[in-house]
Amino acid sequence: MLSSDRVPFSILTGFLGAGKTTVLNRMLSVSRGRRVAVLVNELGRISIDSRLILSQGGDVLELAGGCVCCKIDVKNDLWDGIADVIRRSAPEHVVLETTGIAEPAAIIEGLERVPAEARDRIDLAGIVCVVDAEAGSARLDRRDEIRAQIEIADRLLLSKLDLASPGNVEALHVRLRQMNPDAELASFPASEDGSHALTHWVLAHRQRVRQRHERCVHAHRDGQLVAASFVEDAPLLAGPVMALIEELGDRLLRAKGFLYLAGEPRRAFLEVAGVRTMLRFDEAWGREPPRTELILIGENLDEAALRRQLWACRAAGGSVG
Repeated sequence: MLSSDRVPFSILTGFLGAGKTTVLNRMLSVSRGRRVAVLVNELGRISIDSRLILSQGGDVLELAGGCVCCKIDVKNDLWDGIADVIRRSAPEHVVLETTGIAEPAAIIEGLERVPAEARDRIDLAGIVCVVDAEAGSARLDRRDEIRAQIEIADRLLLSKLDLASPGNVEALHVRLRQMNPDAELASFPASEDGSHALTHWVLAHRQRVRQRHERCVHAHRDGQLVAASFVEDAPLLAGPVMALIEELGDRLLRAKGFLYLAGEPRRAFLEVAGVRTMLRFDEAWGREPPRTELILIGENLDEAALRRQLWACRAAGGSVG
């Protein structure tokens, strides 16, 4: 097979809330004229991230389902999806955004499960790990998944530097150098030139990725991570919803979704990422019916209890019993 027939395949990883979707949106915004196929493997049943990516355009193949690492033996749509996007899109480069708790080492091993006609065309180009600088090095001690993602990467992209204290960033640099001295640390300004440079850097071909994978130890779960989804057509009360998010504390590692709030004509967007909780208001709902669609990911969450507690946040008229 000619080298020109092979398709570079890059893995974009990083823990929950690190900023992987932001990176992809920046890349897609400046990738016109270059055929980059993006595969999104989402944790949970609601397509939150893919909706944000699609708003920027590009060739996006959404793979809804469970964590690729946890579901790797029972869910095959990832491997079939890789083959499908190569066949139907003729991409110049394929980028897979992993779930926040994915083990990139397991994905590399799983490439052997891609149908043969496409597998022979895959050229593993590199692994880029997004690291939340605001959360700093403290979170590295909590989750094995983060350490596994950092240790296998050939490039480390620092995000949220504008929100991080100088002391945290300095300590993080030291820690990352200890964990993966061979990886390049980088960040890019929030400008068009910066986005172009970011895209070139992410899509660059790096050598010896598989050898690095062989040296890395697979991650193990510290605590049971649960992805709880909540869909509701009735309006919710903002105060009780935010109080519930606050009560979950450190157990809640990630939350993202749209909220239909009582008395508010605009669509609200809730996000918990790293150490930051944000609630913003976008445009009015428009023609589509208002609806809450939310995913919460955390340690030892009780999905049934969360649904009950969120149902209790419904405004007058939303009661069903």
